Amino acid sequence: MSFESHLKNMPEFETGRLILRKLSYDDLDDVYEFCSNPNVAGPMTWETNKTKEATLQFLEGVMNGYVNGETGEWGIIWKETNKVIGVAAIIDWSNKHKSIEIGYFLSEKYWGKGIVTEALEKIVEYGFTELSANRIEGRCDTDNIGSQKVMKKLGMKYEGTLRKNEFIKGEFRDTQFYSILANEFNVNEKAY
Repeated sequence: MSFESHLKNMPEFETGRLILRKLSYDDLDDVYEFCSNPNVAGPMTWETNKTKEATLQFLEGVMNGYVNGETGEWGIIWKETNKVIGVAAIIDWSNKHKSIEIGYFLSEKYWGKGIVTEALEKIVEYGFTELSANRIEGRCDTDNIGSQKVMKKLGMKYEGTLRKNEFIKGEFRDTQFYSILANEFNVNEKAY
């Protein structure tokens, strides 16, 4: 079965502090709140959302992607407030090579609390146990220390740095790559 067919029916997940679910148009205000923060958008390939219309375009792309299994974004919901505080996603994949790339971004108010690690552990588990992935990878700018820590906590290994491989926000930037393989994943070990 292809990754696309699974993503058409993305499951909802629950952790100790979080719910991971599909995004909806009702989440516009919450998503705009953190997508409009330059500190959140800074290391990302997308621009800071200066208007709610920009965030709405992002949500429209996600909604359309859900229909065809072309997107794998989960809203990260903080249980205490039922507020969307970030996004964790399967952002790319290869059915042929059984590989998945994960991505994420989080409201600055919640940085440093292990939230992304908690969310991504469920997605990594899903990738290996339900999608039968052989490899799950992630990447980040060399100066994004927080993302490097997240990937290491997930059991990913540093594979190397691509030098000046992406032109983001007016400059060429280096990208670090991390991965974990199916035979390295242990569902009983919690990273957070």
